[in-house]
Amino acid sequence: MPIANKNYAGTIVLTVNGVEYEIKSIKPNVKTGNKIVPTMNSQKRSLGTSSGTKEIMLDIEAYIPLDGSEPDWENIRAATIVCYPADAGGKREIYISCTTEEVGSTYSVGDSAMRSIKMHALNKETV
Repeated sequence: MPIANKNYAGTIVLTVNGVEYEIKSIKPNVKTGNKIVPTMNSQKRSLGTSSGTKEIMLDIEAYIPLDGSEPDWENIRAATIVCYPADAGGKREIYISCTTEEVGSTYSVGDSAMRSIKMHALNKETV
């Protein structure tokens, strides 16, 4: 039985409110809000979980363009961020109502200057 060659997502394109920006990386993180409920019982272990509030966080590393075309990362509120494969195919991840929480900068020898942006989103859709 031959092994088929699979294609995987490579470069990702990121748009903020429909405008494409060059980034180094984006790291979405979804906390489900589910938690263990510690209880005292004869089995000496937790016996259940509780549902909580889902949290969606985005850590973005973006290049700092010299032409001043970067967005005002500090003041982004209720933005829609879409990530999708640069090649045809694959699914889009859409983060809705994104708001910036933190913005930092990194300057190092032998590397490009970067912005580090932490955002939260109120919802996520995959289409």
